[in-house]
Amino acid sequence: MRTIICQALGSLLLLSCNGQPTSKAPVLIMNDTVPIPTEWFLKLDYPEQLCHWVRHMREDRSGTLWFGTNHYGLIRYANDTLEYLADSAGITSGRINGIVEGADGILWVATQDEGLFKYDPSTRYSARHGFSQLTTKDGLLHNDVGNMAMGRDGVLWVGTMNGLCTYDGRTFTAIDLPPNTAMDSVGGLSPTRITCVMADSQGKIWFGRERDGLLMIDPKETGPRRILKHYTVEDGLPDSSVSGLMEDSKGRLWLGSMFGGVSLFDPSAVDEKGSKAFTNFTKDGVIQGVETGAFYEDRYGHIWFAAEHQGVFRYDGTSFTNYGPKDGMSSGGILAIMEDREGRFWFGGFGGLFRFDRKTSRFTPVGKQGPWN
Repeated sequence: MRTIICQALGSLLLLSCNGQPTSKAPVLIMNDTVPIPTEWFLKLDYPEQLCHWVRHMREDRSGTLWFGTNHYGLIRYANDTLEYLADSAGITSGRINGIVEGADGILWVATQDEGLFKYDPSTRYSARHGFSQLTTKDGLLHNDVGNMAMGRDGVLWVGTMNGLCTYDGRTFTAIDLPPNTAMDSVGGLSPTRITCVMADSQGKIWFGRERDGLLMIDPKETGPRRILKHYTVEDGLPDSSVSGLMEDSKGRLWLGSMFGGVSLFDPSAVDEKGSKAFTNFTKDGVIQGVETGAFYEDRYGHIWFAAEHQGVFRYDGTSFTNYGPKDGMSSGGILAIMEDREGRFWFGGFGGLFRFDRKTSRFTPVGKQGPWN
């Protein structure tokens, strides 16, 4: 039986120290969650935190904040209400790998081993809180979905353990890809695993495949011509294990990898510069850390990203600034970065959720009671 524990935290209206009204403290609604492991190779006890692992974040068109976690399923914050959604929504594995919103307001949630979950806000008060599930029984290539991207035409591109597919709202279609010829015989989960996927501003689809470099597809093409580009270390890519992708406002691609750090790639300069179209900041000694990702461009055009065990970095177009424990960032494994419409700056990863204050350049842990507003 689903247990709901509601706890009103504070009065309906509080006054700040200058006498101005502020938002009420959040009401906590805790639904059943999947069991939290009692024995784990990493620390899982963070009582001051929202949860012990935030993997993904998204703000939807209504301003609702969504946090994808390990073990705690989805966490939703809206209207001063914090809600944990796990088995009551049908999510039992607990690990959320991605959250994408379509132009129609439908939210798509990628999970490990449980396929895709579709959230329809118009049915949020239904038995499963508006969630329905799509798996291999519905045509999905594999139930381990690691990443997603929404195309400009509204088609969802889904990266799985068994390759890349699309979903148009009715049918899953597998993308015919050439064999993985760059697969290292040592390590790797699967030669067909899609490690990241991104839709750029021109409608092209970029993705990484297990130890097979960077590939690009034009959705308008059909047949073998769909694969327009395939970049490997021979083309200047610093590492063939691409784990993170982001297009910035200048049309350049920021690439994170498992073993080669952070690089910047200008697709428009390949014909002119060849391998020099790739700039590897890690190899050049500009930044530290080889396993990188969580790219984000803020409202000022600054690029943020994380490097495992090295905190987070900000690039202002000229130089890099590193933030770590001295700035309140206690996590060495940030996986997601997001600035919401109210200007709140969120960082999530191993160790929970953090907020960044631009005025003080300090990070603050975020627990069930906030700080939210």
